[in-house]
Formats: sequence, C-alpha cells, structure tokens
Amino acid sequence: MAAIRVALLLALGLASATAEAVSPPPFVGKHAAIASDHPAASQAGVEALKAGGNAVDAACATALALGVTVPHSSGIGGGGFAVVYLAKEKKVVTLDFREKAPGAIRAEMFFRDGKPDPKLSRKGGLAIGVPGEVRGLAELVKRWGKLPFSACVKPAERLARAGTPLTEDAADVINGDGKRDAEMTAFLSKVFALGRPFALPVKPGEVVKRPALAGTLAKLRTGGADAFYQGPIADEIVKATAAAGGVLSREDLRAYNVVERPALKATYRGLEVYSMAPPSSGGIVLIEALGILGERMKDPPKGPGRFSSAYLHTLAEALKHGFADRARHLGDPDFVSVPLAKLSDPAYHRELAARVDEQHTLKPERYGMPTAPAQPPHDGGTTHLSVIDADGNTVALTTTVNLFYGSQVIAGSTGIILNDQMDDFAIAPDTPNAFKLIGNDRNAVAPGKRPLSSMSPTIVVENGKAKLAVGGAGGPTIISGTLQVLLNVIDGKLDAQAASAAPRIHHQWSPDVLALEPDFPRDVIDGLERRGHKTAARGHITTVNVVVQTPAGVEAASEFRRGGAPAGY
Repeated sequence: MAAIRVALLLALGLASATAEAVSPPPFVGKHAAIASDHPAASQAGVEALKAGGNAVDAACATALALGVTVPHSSGIGGGGFAVVYLAKEKKVVTLDFREKAPGAIRAEMFFRDGKPDPKLSRKGGLAIGVPGEVRGLAELVKRWGKLPFSACVKPAERLARAGTPLTEDAADVINGDGKRDAEMTAFLSKVFALGRPFALPVKPGEVVKRPALAGTLAKLRTGGADAFYQGPIADEIVKATAAAGGVLSREDLRAYNVVERPALKATYRGLEVYSMAPPSSGGIVLIEALGILGERMKDPPKGPGRFSSAYLHTLAEALKHGFADRARHLGDPDFVSVPLAKLSDPAYHRELAARVDEQHTLKPERYGMPTAPAQPPHDGGTTHLSVIDADGNTVALTTTVNLFYGSQVIAGSTGIILNDQMDDFAIAPDTPNAFKLIGNDRNAVAPGKRPLSSMSPTIVVENGKAKLAVGGAGGPTIISGTLQVLLNVIDGKLDAQAASAAPRIHHQWSPDVLALEPDFPRDVIDGLERRGHKTAARGHITTVNVVVQTPAGVEAASEFRRGGAPAGY
C-alpha cells in the first residue's frame, strides 16, 4: 500500500523521489463497476448485476456483504442513506433509512450528576438507535430493483458462512494497535470465528467467518425484512439492548419506517449535483461549499498542480461556512423546520462567497457559533459504495454503525452488532459529540427522531446521464472528502484513481483547526498559516469510493487508504 501511495503522490507532483514512478490507472469496467471497502463486497455487487439485477440490486448485495466483511464500519444493526439515479426515467430518488431514537428515550438518561456523560451515548444499551438498514435495503430493491431481496442476501450469507480473508485495514482495526483489553477481546471473539482459537493479533489474509450472522442472514433470505423487525431476531435485539441498559422495544422495531425524501439539487459548472437532504447534513454543506467555490473560482485550477495554498484556503473557508450552518440550522425535518430553501439558494451562496477574504481567515463569529478547543478524532464506523450499471442506473449509498463496532453490543445469538447512533444527537446544547461536532436543540434527543448525520451520498448528472457517484466514511470528514474527490474529477480533470488518491484537508468550523494529510509541501502549509489557519497533521482524512462514467467505460476507485477494491465487468 505504501508503494502505491508513493506512486500516486509522484504522479500528482506532491512527493519527491529519484526513481520515475507512474500512477496506477483506474479500474475500468467496460459495462459496469462498483467501488466499495472490500473486494468480496464489490464482487457480490457484480454477482447481482450478472444475475440480471441493476445498480440498486448491486448496491443492496454490496452493502449486505460489507456488513459481513467490515463489521467495524457497517452492518444490519445500523442504517444509512441512498441516492439513486434511474436512467430510463432520468430521475433521482433518495431513501432515508437512518436509525431512529427509541420511543422511551429521554435526554436526561444521558446525564450523570447533572452533567452530560458522553460514554452513555457511545457504548452500551442507551447508545442504540432503532436499526434501519434491513428495511431500507429491502425497500430499495422492492421499489427500484429487478431482483428479489433474497437474491441480494445470498452473497452475504455465503461470505459469512465460508469466510473472507482479512484486509490489512480490517486486521489493524481488530488488533487495535495491540491495545485491546480483555473486554474488547472477548467482544471480538463473539464477532469473528477463526480457523484457530481466537486470540490477538490476527494477520492480514487470515480467513474469518461469521457463523451466527450467517444464520440470521438465512432467516432474512427466507423471511424478508419482516423477519428482522418481528419475531425471534427482534426479540434478541430487544433483550440484548435491555441487558446493556437500553430502552429499545419490540414496538420500536415493528413501527420502524423508511422515508423517501426529495433530493437536494444544485448546479455546478453546468452539471446537476444531487445529494441527500436532512437528516443528512452532508448534502447541504456540500451544496453550500460548491456554491461558494463556483462564485470564488470561475476558472478553477486543473491537473496535479492545483493544490496551492490559495486554492486550499478558499476550499477551507467554503467548508467553514457550510459547517457553521450545519450547527445552527439542521435537524430531523420531521421534527423541526429546516430552512433548506435559504441554505441551498445560489443568492445566499453568493453572499457567503463575498465574505471570503483571499488573504485572511475570519473571526469565528463571522461563520457562526463559538468554537470548541479540540481536534476531530478518527472514525471508521461507516462505509460507502458507489455503482453505475450498464444502463446508466447509478447508486451512491452510505451505511453506518457510527463508531467502530457501534455500541459494542451483540444482539444475543444473532451475530448482529448494534449501532451507537444516539451519539449523533446533541445530547446537550453546544456539547460536542465523538467527532467534536456541536449542535443545538434542533438536533436534541427525542423519541422517534433521527439524528443528524455527516453521510453524503452524491450523484452528478451531465446531459441527462449520470457522470459520477461518490461518498465516504469518517464522521464529519465524509463531507470534506466527498467534496474534494468530486472537485478533483470535475474541476481538476483527474481520473477516478488520481482523484481519490490526492491528499485532502478538513475543516468543520468548530473546532477551528485545519487538518491536513501529511503529503502537502511545506510551502503550501506555510501559505495557509500566513492566512491565519491553525493547521494540524492527520494520518489520513476520510475514506471515499467513487465511480465515474467515461467513454471507455466506468472508472472505479476504492479507497487505497483503507484497502478496498473495485469490481466490474
């Protein structure tokens, strides 16, 4: 992986070496392609396509397989969002299958001694929201797919039963840098079955099986989504949640519903950009940033040399405006009024663009609320997949259990790892969550409410045909990472692989820190600091998977930072 990174950076002009190196070309599927975080999951999607399915079926099969192969990031104990382009109808639809707060939840449950206790929303029973993934994936294929849901479950069930080799990234997450305590080791031994007694460390390439989950998937294959939300599986979820101190009920599961929401739409460089509406916060921040950049950079820099301090400064300022509005205005639209018309209005974007000073950052209050004095942590409890099929149908789908392994609660004998999505609520006004994101009562805890999310599945359409699908994982860095890969393709004219590999920045307004991957030259960093940015080095910023329609076929790039791999035919 290190050799690949050096080659990519050399091709982008962002590293020095005496030996000549060439960036590897992107994967190209002549007819269709899928980019995801695990090679077996991408192949599961191809299997669905070759069985007569479309991009929606492939997305469902891939998502279920990801829940088997990268359970630290996703699974049927979580939820997500999907943006879908239906080529024949030339129509974009979205589906919200985000987790919901249990009906008996109360904000005061997350307090101890009169103060909010973040541990309660990140681990254990109170952290668990009502899972939406199974209902969401089943509804996706029912509404817009061609295959039965059972056909999409089969590859995941087979992978869980037969096992898959661990990627380097998955092995690293399991090992936890050698710092696993006895409790976590015991938890992992319930998740994974090795061809030996479970003990750490595990090695890349070792085959891990998920036999308990395979049995659950078999029940979903024969009984459909209802088998998850009613009956023995639901009983196991409720019992496990209660035993861990939670309040999720059988009625919460039975009543769970998905929501088809209007997509957010913007025009950028003459292209149509579609992203997810709240309770996703990613779509509106991305659209605001694009609006600002479109005003500030009429002729954007192209090619490998585009990453100057001037360019990155403007990009960071655009992100700060979007994240400030995220904190001020966003919440579950089924509970609060969200001013989407104002936030997505090009006139408002022109107003924000006029505030950008090319030589200086602004005072925090010029963006919004006060900042918090910390740097956003890493996150991996999310995964994204992108698909374009032979007919041009396109899916950008992001799914999550929130933090690594979610709540670290397994639903009895089912093998299901339950999410810790309650941490995405603002447990108390201006109290940062695990990603140092702050909010107000718009995103406060309430029964049946969906918490804000940074997931940003996005599709770009050109002349009535899908041009690209993109999205990522990594908490709030999802938004900045998705935006930058999109810009690298549209403005930078980079291929999918180079667009994905280019180094990234992240700024979320609060805290007031500009995070940089370590590959930017010193003079670029100096230029940013002269403009007033407080910079901090990050090992890597987010995970982005992208597919791009080209005359040669569908280019696909899975995040090399994470060990994913595309597939197609």
